[in-house]
Amino acid sequence: MTIKLYTGPACTACSKLKKRLNSLDITSERFEEADVNEPKHREAVVALGFRGIPLLVKFDEETGKAVKTLMGASYPDKKYKEFFAQ
Repeated sequence: MTIKLYTGPACTACSKLKKRLNSLDITSERFEEADVNEPKHREAVVALGFRGIPLLVKFDEETGKAVKTLMGASYPDKKYKEFFAQ
């Protein structure tokens, strides 16, 4: 599985989530950060049916399709750990 974190430079929730993930030992080596200021990343978020960030998306490596998403920065720690564990 490949995981992308869609973010933006002026997004305070994105900064909060990145710090939180880091505190859970979920470092940037475990996901690709995609800045929605780049049109291709913004279009990908919209194509997935979302309009906000931060957005975590787990992609199937064989099909390239999204298999799991997590929107926002306010879930319990357990939810983020489960997202990255599977």
